[in-house]
Amino acid sequence: MDREDQDLVSNKKKNKKAKKVNKKKKSVKKVPVMRYKVLSFLLIVLTVITFINLFVESIFSFFYLLPIAAFSFFIIFFISFILNKNKLKRWIKRIFSLFAILIIIFELLMILFGTNTLKFIASITDTGYRVETFGVYVLNDSSYNSLFDVNDKTFGYLDEGETIKEALKKISKQIDYERVSKSTTNDLVNSLINEETDAILMDISYEAILRDEQSEKYSRLRLIDKIDVVDIVDTIKSNVNITKDPFVVYISGIDTSGNIASKARSDVNILLAVNPNTKNVVMVNTPRDFYVTLHSKNKKDKLTHAGLFGVEESLMTLSDLYDVDIDYYVRINFTSFVKIVDELGGVKVNVPISFCEQNSKRSKKDGDLICLKQGSQTLNGEQALALARHRKTIPTGDRGRGENQMLVLEAIISKAMSPKIVTKYNSLVNALKGRVTTNMDSNQILSFARKQLKNNDVWNFTSLSATGSDSSGVCYATGSGKAYVMEPDKESVSRIKSALNQLFDGEQEILVN
Repeated sequence: MDREDQDLVSNKKKNKKAKKVNKKKKSVKKVPVMRYKVLSFLLIVLTVITFINLFVESIFSFFYLLPIAAFSFFIIFFISFILNKNKLKRWIKRIFSLFAILIIIFELLMILFGTNTLKFIASITDTGYRVETFGVYVLNDSSYNSLFDVNDKTFGYLDEGETIKEALKKISKQIDYERVSKSTTNDLVNSLINEETDAILMDISYEAILRDEQSEKYSRLRLIDKIDVVDIVDTIKSNVNITKDPFVVYISGIDTSGNIASKARSDVNILLAVNPNTKNVVMVNTPRDFYVTLHSKNKKDKLTHAGLFGVEESLMTLSDLYDVDIDYYVRINFTSFVKIVDELGGVKVNVPISFCEQNSKRSKKDGDLICLKQGSQTLNGEQALALARHRKTIPTGDRGRGENQMLVLEAIISKAMSPKIVTKYNSLVNALKGRVTTNMDSNQILSFARKQLKNNDVWNFTSLSATGSDSSGVCYATGSGKAYVMEPDKESVSRIKSALNQLFDGEQEILVN
């Protein structure tokens, strides 16, 4: 090959190599350009979605939202302009890319925050569904171990309500049996103990009453099966604007790990009267053994037993007692105190006395006891629950326990109303799921929360506790002989009525005689 041909081949190779290099350079240049365009597109789209979400959920009023949106879009479009400008140094684009990524992450969290809020509120809103669990009980020393063992036997039941009939129908689909109707829980249990019946069908919530008040009879029973019956009730509704008008919330605490929709004794009965204009809150504790007239039964019983007939019965019974309209209720599993307080990072409480109490698992081992010293301190979940439960060494007994419950509740409310709670929002929401239910409308909850977050209001708490004297009386729920009750002190009830009237009248200072 002569020299001319060699030069031609060499030039062809050089041209090929140059084309490959140029092609590679164009490809490298195209990748970052496309990356910046995608980043700009995501930034603009997510910003639009975020502000639509803020507008729809009314997290800010339109007066504040408009200037915030204008400023935000100016920043967003400026960043997008920089990212898409061709003749600009790469390190500048990288800095603005970092800003864009941080804004995108923040906007995603804002959208997620709103979605979680709506889901949580939907999960706690009372839909009216009630779960009533009935137990099939036999004598402890009997040979029956399952429902099928009592086929063709005699069943005792309490003839009250449609749900018991539904439970009997469910049993009829599995076995044959003879029915024996009883008018009171006491007669029902006695029919089994006296061997008049082979088994009894009883609302499982009555177990706690028997365990506490008739322990000898309780020890004679053994549970062999459970039947769940779902009922739908009309929930109590209120049209009060809680951001402008005074309102009352009934907090019902059930000390059980069961379904929050189940009927159960209400061991905690606190009224929370709120005036959003004067920023006054009156907390009223009513002892669980207060001897009251049940609203729908017109019979005397302990307040705690009202919960066996539904949260509505407890609410209306308290409404009759204090002559006040109660707008809303919040039903909470009191054992969830542990999770709530822990998620809040603890609550500061002035513990009135030194004491020791069982932990949340009711363990009686010395090493599991929760012991607290008198004085101001920050309590974790287990300690807060111990304070809310303890009554044995308190001179005022159940009234003193109710006052301690209000101390813990006030500490929880004060901390939960702080804007700092936003950092613990998701974990707190998860702690409350399945452990709380309310008849409060979701829009009302959101409106009140938004107003509190905007204004960061400081609330004034006044705590009152109804008092009474030790007595005994016949309880409608059990139908048994006389049991321990607390006879209401009329003077203390009058003081509470006066404080509630002052709050509703808009008094700046609640005077308690």
